[in-house]
Amino acid sequence: MKKQQGSVLIITVVVLFAATMISLYAMRGTIFQDKMTANINNKVITTNAAEDGATQFLTWLNGQFKASGGGWPTGTTQQNWNTSAGIPKTNSGTLTVNSGNNGYYWIDPSKHPVGCASNPCWDNTNKIVTVKVTGNLIKTSGSTTKILGESVYQIKIKGQFPGAVKLPDLPAALTLGGTVGSFTGKNSNNFKIDGQNKLAIATMNSSASTVLTGIPSNRRDSDHYSGGADCPTGSGACVKNTDLGIWGDANNVMALVESIKNASGVTYINGSVSGKLADSVPSCAGIVIIRGDYSPNGNQCDFKGVLIILGSFNGNGGGNTSIRGGVYVANIQGSSPGTYTFGNASMNLNGGGNMSITYDASFLGGDPNNPFAGGGSIKTTVLAWNEVEL
Repeated sequence: MKKQQGSVLIITVVVLFAATMISLYAMRGTIFQDKMTANINNKVITTNAAEDGATQFLTWLNGQFKASGGGWPTGTTQQNWNTSAGIPKTNSGTLTVNSGNNGYYWIDPSKHPVGCASNPCWDNTNKIVTVKVTGNLIKTSGSTTKILGESVYQIKIKGQFPGAVKLPDLPAALTLGGTVGSFTGKNSNNFKIDGQNKLAIATMNSSASTVLTGIPSNRRDSDHYSGGADCPTGSGACVKNTDLGIWGDANNVMALVESIKNASGVTYINGSVSGKLADSVPSCAGIVIIRGDYSPNGNQCDFKGVLIILGSFNGNGGGNTSIRGGVYVANIQGSSPGTYTFGNASMNLNGGGNMSITYDASFLGGDPNNPFAGGGSIKTTVLAWNEVEL
């Protein structure tokens, strides 16, 4: 009988121990889950605060365009975001919530965007401003404020002004003027040219076959070279000989170049460009005309606009870049109006990397909200709006 009582006691103790351990693990799991939920909530607050600050800056910028009579803010006017927009430039001292539930947005003048010496960063040539906006989770007790979390958003905004350049439409994401002498497409699976509702690549003088031959056979498909309804059937890649319009006449192209090369929003480079495009075009946006060869190497900035290359386009090595808008390549020879001719076009891209060219009409003209449309009222175009990793 005593042995039975002892056994019952041992079993009872074991059961109680097991129940206790299960309770402890359940409690631990609940605490962990609560912490995760709290972290998510905190992140939402800081993200929303940064978004609110970015929206406040955009609203102020639009107001400045109107207040200054339709011009681009210059001099001390560029600093008015701190006073007239009510956007703080510090997060020290006693802070007051200015966004939702314990959120606080501000612009840190020392947090310069890449390639800039100030925040906000004003590109007066291309009429683009880049700004980093910080969102904090704050807790104020008496005269002391603690910073409990942080998110940073970077936005890039371009001003559109009456009389800005409006380009003739392009037939493709990549347009090759003249006879194509050589073409090589990247072998990377992440290299893509997307013509959207246009062609991926447009050629003239029966050069489509040269381009198709230069595309690696395992990439010669609509996954890597896609386009709209005008894509030829059977070739896989959306590459086609077509009427290039003004872009198929060397004299017309050069007449266009001469008429716009000094206009607002246009970067004209009289010579070849190699290495990093951002070294020559810090904004990585707008209409860029290169009167020479373009030889990029390595990672490049994401470009939004139109690249007009009046020479060869030859890139070596791996590199990541996203071009949104359009690219035109033509080897135009001659030096005076009426005598320009097409030489053989050359475009060769080697190596790996994530590279894409995507047709986007909003950077070519015809869309009232694009940064190059002529006439109309002043508008802004948001070129980038994204969170920055800390």
